[in-house]
Amino acid sequence: MKRLFILPLFLCGTFSFVQAQDISSGTPSASNVAADFTVTSGARVPLVKPLRQEAPLFVAEAPEPAPLSAPPMVVTALAVPETALPSMPEPVASPARRFGYGARDDYRWELALGVSLERFRSSIYRATAVGTNSSLTYFLNDWLGVEGNFSTFFAPTIFQNEHIKLINYVAGPKMTFRQPRYEPFVHILFGGTHAIPQTAGHGQNGFALEAGGGVDYRLFSRLSVRGELNYVPTRLFGEWQHNLGAALSAVVHF
Repeated sequence: MKRLFILPLFLCGTFSFVQAQDISSGTPSASNVAADFTVTSGARVPLVKPLRQEAPLFVAEAPEPAPLSAPPMVVTALAVPETALPSMPEPVASPARRFGYGARDDYRWELALGVSLERFRSSIYRATAVGTNSSLTYFLNDWLGVEGNFSTFFAPTIFQNEHIKLINYVAGPKMTFRQPRYEPFVHILFGGTHAIPQTAGHGQNGFALEAGGGVDYRLFSRLSVRGELNYVPTRLFGEWQHNLGAALSAVVHF
């Protein structure tokens, strides 16, 4: 009977001893798998495979770019060979116009100096007088000018060594038909006359008119020769004298 009780007690003691040895040796028990999972190779295997990172996941915000200043524009001339450019004629400077009006390019002033001849006829004396002639003309346009004329005449002696002297001073319009070489003109001039010697009972001054025309022949751009013929009525000694005059002059244009 005692052996029957001793045998179960021996088995329980043996079982308890074996269990104590297992716990002390650190060997995991089959009934406590979760407690020792971390020490197994399975704990070192990741459950989710990490993604390969090609670039940073987060990019810092880039700073605002500084305002760009426009670079200076550089213009580079293309080198073109001279043979590729068309030859342009040289500009010709237009000559300065010497005449302010009209289509003809000519000088505005004319100065004539020459010799004159006048056949003076009156009821008191008659004479053929030779003298000087001078005139100055200012052109308002290419055909119309204003002329002033001054003429002197000298004749032989009369009245016991008295010399005849006549002076005419007249002015008026002058119309010129200007051509490249010839310049015909007409004029009508009004003014006065002075006669020497003085006759008894009459004055020495009177009225004079000069109407006629002539032609200029241009030798150079500034020089011409002129021939003219005029009808020269005068009033002296209380009467009219119907005289004829002629002149040959050199004309300077300026």
